[in-house]
Amino acid sequence: MKQIISIFMVLFVLASCNKDFLNKQPHEFTDAVFWQTADQAESALAGAYTPLQSEEALGGEEWSAISTFSDDSYLQDDGYPDFIAMSQFRATQNNEGDFSHNSYTEYYQTIKRATDVLNYTPSIKMDDAQKKRILGEANFLKTWGYYELARRYGGLPIYDSKNPAAALVRKTEAETWAVIEKSIKEATTQLAWEHQEGRPGLGAAWGLLAKVYAYEKKWAEAKTAAETVINSGKHTLTSSYEDIFTIDHEHDSEILFGLGARLDEYPITPVLMLPNNVWGGTHPEPMGEGWRLVSPTNAFYAAYQDGDLRKSATVAKRGVDIITYNGSTDVLVAPNNKSEVVCVKYNSPYKERYVGWAAGLNVPALRYADVLLIETEAIMNLNGGGPGKTVGVSAAAVHFNKVRQRAGLPAIAAPTFADLMYERRMELAFEGGDRHFDLVRWGLASSIYNSLPAEGSYKPARTYVDATHKLLPYPQKQIENSNGTIKQNPGYLGPH
Repeated sequence: MKQIISIFMVLFVLASCNKDFLNKQPHEFTDAVFWQTADQAESALAGAYTPLQSEEALGGEEWSAISTFSDDSYLQDDGYPDFIAMSQFRATQNNEGDFSHNSYTEYYQTIKRATDVLNYTPSIKMDDAQKKRILGEANFLKTWGYYELARRYGGLPIYDSKNPAAALVRKTEAETWAVIEKSIKEATTQLAWEHQEGRPGLGAAWGLLAKVYAYEKKWAEAKTAAETVINSGKHTLTSSYEDIFTIDHEHDSEILFGLGARLDEYPITPVLMLPNNVWGGTHPEPMGEGWRLVSPTNAFYAAYQDGDLRKSATVAKRGVDIITYNGSTDVLVAPNNKSEVVCVKYNSPYKERYVGWAAGLNVPALRYADVLLIETEAIMNLNGGGPGKTVGVSAAAVHFNKVRQRAGLPAIAAPTFADLMYERRMELAFEGGDRHFDLVRWGLASSIYNSLPAEGSYKPARTYVDATHKLLPYPQKQIENSNGTIKQNPGYLGPH
């Protein structure tokens, strides 16, 4: 935690897409000198976005690899044994120094910088509307950082710019979610529906609040938050599911919050999923370019219902499915994949030609479809449905079916919770790990994971224990940096 509580003297900002607010010059500052003008507040806010673009945050590796904790996929790259052990629920502690630890520090950099904006901006003389927007964005970013980490680790240290020692003690899980809820609720009073691309607006704030309420099982509140987005008239589903993940549609109103990208700069999600030998020599291609980091399982591929258009937009099977890559259209070869299935969800920039390790495709961090399904889940829980229950809930059908029918599937008059589970799994696959976190919060992770047979050496049978594995082991390096004031999660090695 020493890295987190120290003052970050330099804010370097990555240019991203056409987002002027990220094109700020690096500068040094102290509390007394820096926090004086509106431009300085804007620059500090831009710095709070920067860590999200790294490989280990929303910018690529960890955001993609967290999907491997579920029954959907596995980590293809054997160079991360500690992360793989965690994804298979056999880790005794968290010594993973790349994905896991770097992700932790990147999210805390965003938390730290956003919190500083919230603490120091109110005293700056500037236009009231501008100040309100800056504070709203800072609250959203602060929430996002804590939300991502709380899903993984439970209780967290809460950064306080006026009390550095606070960052050395973990709050309880309930206290942490209370901080998350408070921050995003404040953002809903500060942001506007109309907003600059790459920044969150009210749709993002209310949508994230709906998800926070779902984690807290506050179903009436989750329903209200989701329906605030729905009833605003500001957001709609993109007509084609496949189009969502293309550069031409990355600013559609379905994307409530998307992390901006620029060619040859971060984020790098598309190349992470791309096989490094798509055609196996049958067509021209740049060899070794794809990282093939995450691969879907055959079981996931087989789980699609007949006629689900999301299947061809998400996965392809070697020797079976036809794809387009680098100007050629043919049956997928990909001989270097361990399993037979490849994720093609983010491959659209490479259809005509390989365009580099960072293809310029935005990361769809929060989508309107997700909010529609959260509303569905809330209505079910308020009307006798919910995890483990088989009752159909007709009151939950309207917005559930909007998502389902876009996928080419027939409407269901009274969807059950099993129907909702299917829609969330297939709709949000490979978008930041919702499948695993959904199963955990539903209390269904053990029954589903422990019933799965092994799929090759890459996805062995697993033993999931609720009391331990509902949370990941806390990063060991952070425990050591705190001199033991931060405790390990129950069930793992170390003081608790």
